[in-house]
Amino acid sequence: MRSLREKQAVFVGTKMDGQLRRRLESITGADRKYFSPDDTTFLTICKLGNDEYVGKIIDERLTTDRVDDVRRNVLSILQRLAPETRFPQILDIVPCENGVDG
Repeated sequence: MRSLREKQAVFVGTKMDGQLRRRLESITGADRKYFSPDDTTFLTICKLGNDEYVGKIIDERLTTDRVDDVRRNVLSILQRLAPETRFPQILDIVPCENGVDG
């Protein structure tokens, strides 16, 4: 029988391409608060192998009713930051190593 972890951070987001990365790096002003590699309040970047993903880290337990709320929140922020980009409606959910260090 497998054991469950009491606490395991998960990442909810999407793989980034070069165009999206450049767009996010060019954000200034008030919108900058929505995206930070250091602050996980809103969106952050994590790596999986050689690929970079943008999304939200959830440190607390995630219930099924909250999954869609998180998905909509991530997509809403991404659309605000990069309105010309078409994002997938289905996001990846990936466990994070060492909490927020992804």
